[in-house]
Amino acid sequence: MEKAALIIYAIVLVISPLLFGAINTYAYTMMSVGVLTASFLLVIKNVKKDKKTSVWGFSFPGTSLNFLFLIILAFLIFQVVPLPDSLLGLLSPEAEVVGGKSIPASGIAVKNAGFNEWFSLSPYYYPVRMSIVRWIVYGLFFFGLIQVLNSRKRIEALVILILILACFDTLYGLMETYSGSHHIWWYKKKSYLEDVTGTYINHNHFAGLMEMCLLLAAAYVASLSERKRKRKTAARHKTSLRRRISQLLSGEQRFNKRILVLFSAVVIGIGLFFSSSRGGILAASGAMLCMSLLFVFRKAHRQKGLILLFLFLIISVYALHIGADYTLGRFEYFDQSFKERSRYAKKTLDMFYDYKTTGVGVGNFRYAYPKYQAIEDRIFYMRHATNDWVEFLADAGIIGMCLLLAGISYYLYRIMKLWKKRTDPFAIGLGVAPVAAMTAIAIHSYSDFNLHFPANFLVLVAIVAIGYSALHLERHHGRDKTFIRYHIQPLKYKGFLTLFFVSGIVVWSGFWAVRHFVAECYCNTVTEYSSLNRDIYPSLKEIQSAIAWDASNARYWQKLVVRHMRFRESRILDEDWDIEDRRKLQMEIIGAFEKAVTLNPFEPQYHARLGWEYSTMMEDPDHQEKWLRAADISMERAAFFAGDQNPGLHIDIGNYWVVRSKQTIGLAISEHRSAWAKACWHYKKAQSLGIENRKALRDRIVEFVWKFYPDYEIVSEVVLSVNKP
Repeated sequence: MEKAALIIYAIVLVISPLLFGAINTYAYTMMSVGVLTASFLLVIKNVKKDKKTSVWGFSFPGTSLNFLFLIILAFLIFQVVPLPDSLLGLLSPEAEVVGGKSIPASGIAVKNAGFNEWFSLSPYYYPVRMSIVRWIVYGLFFFGLIQVLNSRKRIEALVILILILACFDTLYGLMETYSGSHHIWWYKKKSYLEDVTGTYINHNHFAGLMEMCLLLAAAYVASLSERKRKRKTAARHKTSLRRRISQLLSGEQRFNKRILVLFSAVVIGIGLFFSSSRGGILAASGAMLCMSLLFVFRKAHRQKGLILLFLFLIISVYALHIGADYTLGRFEYFDQSFKERSRYAKKTLDMFYDYKTTGVGVGNFRYAYPKYQAIEDRIFYMRHATNDWVEFLADAGIIGMCLLLAGISYYLYRIMKLWKKRTDPFAIGLGVAPVAAMTAIAIHSYSDFNLHFPANFLVLVAIVAIGYSALHLERHHGRDKTFIRYHIQPLKYKGFLTLFFVSGIVVWSGFWAVRHFVAECYCNTVTEYSSLNRDIYPSLKEIQSAIAWDASNARYWQKLVVRHMRFRESRILDEDWDIEDRRKLQMEIIGAFEKAVTLNPFEPQYHARLGWEYSTMMEDPDHQEKWLRAADISMERAAFFAGDQNPGLHIDIGNYWVVRSKQTIGLAISEHRSAWAKACWHYKKAQSLGIENRKALRDRIVEFVWKFYPDYEIVSEVVLSVNKP
């Protein structure tokens, strides 16, 4: 089982970067299922009978990362647990407000309707659940890998495999970029055409892979040296001719291996340089400096710092010889890029201030951010903040960030304490690789989102596992073997609960990974960097099947609404369409919209379109008391989440309030004025956002308002000139 697990881990580690960084559904599902399968094999292996006591027990590794894994897992679960109003209001008042806006407006609109709902810290459960699955996969990958990397031979084999992968990715990227093909397998590149991206679509994430592999290569070169004590001992004692020849050949083999690893490092360094990723180059430089300083502090290993300097010189010579004008030229725009990313970070901090204690929910950034998005970025859909530190702070709050930093600090303290004690070059060289790789990613994460690419996170975990295993490698009875501390518990009470917990998270993660994949096969919603030409308008049956497999994804319900509305538009002029069938379809549309809003209350479009659907329930006897009131609530919710991103949305909301202002004439003058004031505010907001096509926006507004108020003075009130920003 151990060898089978090692093979599965190795296959997953190689294939994930090759499949576009495992960003597509099929790729990260394969990664998750592979890791979970191998981990389950190790769980079975770790259930053993003690030979002395004949008692069955369960063993699991006791590492310095157990604390980090468990506290972050517990925090993620806590984010999705429904809490009473008093506790939720204390921890996150904004989450309580947003949770209240997820209750269907048609229910709130009914008089005397009482609600005593419990809401979670994360208003949208689905992305947090996906984050929990990913975190479990990464954690089990580490714990499983350190168990199977139990010899120097296996550690070196995995290191070489990663370096071969990185070299292939670099050479493939160079070939595709400079041959003019601009393909990644079957996918035609649409951006970064002048940058080397390997098998990644984004050059920054390719650079993230290269910087980690470059540091691993440097650490491995440093580990391929003999102990000084061993060399001195060999010189003092006379050896036979046969033994001398054997030592010479082994030394030559070690020298040749070092040359090959240095060559691979040069290839990887060239790939990093020609990715033209400024953040990647700076991150690799900073991490290499950190690694050099660590070696300098060890008196017996100071010369390894010179090796790292020599490696950088070789990479620079090769890069300058090939031509580095384009890459160096990109640094001329560094200030402009830094200014843009600083704006993203500032707006993300605005979101953090609303959810500062426990965050908005890990994975919820893309859904909550549009409300805070700057006017300058209104044409973009921001999936990430391009700063993982700030994004995680907004997602997890102060508590989540403190837990993360505490866990990482504890790991670094323990690992560096052990590193200082070791004298074996292999352990010292590879033992510093995790620190260097984490430093590089920490620096690069200030200006990018590398850890949102599953393949890069997986490679980082693999390097951490390699370093951990190397530091625990000892020579025992003539064999190299890792001595990792295990917690062994008899299968009674605590032991059984531990086995149940570990098996449970493996099965639960696999269950949801598979269900998510099947649902996406029916109805694709993961379109980020998609390499497959999927149908964005699936059939009704496919959407319903997707919902049956994973009903927590609000996008499935939104696509169900779109499908129903398309069908309604196709039959709107059909005189044979029965009124009851028409009403039934409308109620299905409202029900699906309400479900989408309940799942993801952040999306203003859901609220706005639901408001319009409520307002068209004119044949219902409760139209005035229930449905119009519900429509008003929905539009107010849409305005709450709208932000400065979409001028068309503000026009849509303004149109609604124009209609409502007309309906309130003769009923209550205050209601009429309120509705009209809201319409004017949203129209002016739309004009202030639509700087590039302000005339077209004005024409749309005038055309709609004129239908209800054919008066020049009234129309001019909503299209007054707005000063340009």
